[in-house]
Amino acid sequence: MTIELDALTCLRYRSMSITMSQLARTVGCSRREAEAAIETLRLQGQPIVADNAGLRLTNDPVELQAYLEARRRRLVSQYKGTRALRRALRRLKERTDLTLFGAA
Repeated sequence: MTIELDALTCLRYRSMSITMSQLARTVGCSRREAEAAIETLRLQGQPIVADNAGLRLTNDPVELQAYLEARRRRLVSQYKGTRALRRALRRLKERTDLTLFGAA
């Protein structure tokens, strides 16, 4: 069996959430491999949601909608941080360029 299939089987037969670390131990892989497997399953259309309690499959459209909104907010936040870091990088490069050419 693949890690993805093992992870999906684990999620299907649990009545409660499971943490990523618990899933990795149960499936017998590293946490990073478990994270990759969960994302692969999501890309295949599996309705896997997560919260502070852990991961679980859901059949509730309201719960899935709330999870999607939370992911969107995190994505927007990361994008804003990335833009700010790009501006900082430009400033650092400009400062370095000025120093290299003796204008500082």
